[in-house]
Amino acid sequence: MLIAHLSDLHLRDHGDVAALEHQLDRIAARQPAHLVITGDLLDRWDPPLLERALDAIVARDLFDADRLTILHGNHDLSSSGGHPRRTSDLWRLVLRFWDPPPLVVARRRRFYEIIEKRGPGVASMAPFVKPLSSGWRIAVIDTVPAFWRPLTVGRQTITVRHAVGCVRERQLEWLNGLDGDGPLLLLVHHFPLDPPQFQWSPTGALRHLVRDVRVPMAIPEKQRQGFWRVAAKAGTRLVLCGHVHRARLEWKDGIPVGLNGQSGADWAGRTIAYYDLARTPLVQVHE
Repeated sequence: MLIAHLSDLHLRDHGDVAALEHQLDRIAARQPAHLVITGDLLDRWDPPLLERALDAIVARDLFDADRLTILHGNHDLSSSGGHPRRTSDLWRLVLRFWDPPPLVVARRRRFYEIIEKRGPGVASMAPFVKPLSSGWRIAVIDTVPAFWRPLTVGRQTITVRHAVGCVRERQLEWLNGLDGDGPLLLLVHHFPLDPPQFQWSPTGALRHLVRDVRVPMAIPEKQRQGFWRVAAKAGTRLVLCGHVHRARLEWKDGIPVGLNGQSGADWAGRTIAYYDLARTPLVQVHE
């Protein structure tokens, strides 16, 4: 069974959707059994652009619960966006860098309503699980938090929390009690190992006020430990994720972790990752 994996496309405009269409053409030519998109399809909250991206998937006959699974990332629901291209993007990034949790919750609900209206079973509010005709099961855990306190400040250091992940205890309890046969493919947005944090040291006059700006991207260690303990018990055979803008295959306690967070990166060639689940040992192939 061949799995295609996209993540962190960060669509901002119709030009980005055109790039996605080229990726989808390449995927359709390979005829994978399933395509997963592990978050950050959008660079910021934009329902019309989401509809346009879904149109592109539908046009290639991939929009079916047995062939496609989509989950949200931290950017899909945010007002600020990232990777600014214009001055207006910079102002939005500064002025709208934080959204109150009730707004995030409402957008999350709307995100899945838009997708489910197109095709039931393609996406749903996490946690959820679905069986595939191949005999595999796909489970989704939501690792995107919503903070009331977006920043912490101390000793000339500002920590921006919008990229931090989480694993909710209630969702781990759900995963721990999951029934059903068949190997399990577990999807999350955040990289469930220990990624490096982004760090920036201001220059000029600002350096006298702020020494470091830190943007951690990890799930807290204690939560990661719980995640891996329960994932193993649930029979997880593969974890796929994004968030960190890199592509690689790592292993944790015998479980492969496929990271492909650069599907929207021009410098990386807008990568598509493939995994042949019948192959031992498993490898990650990029196109």
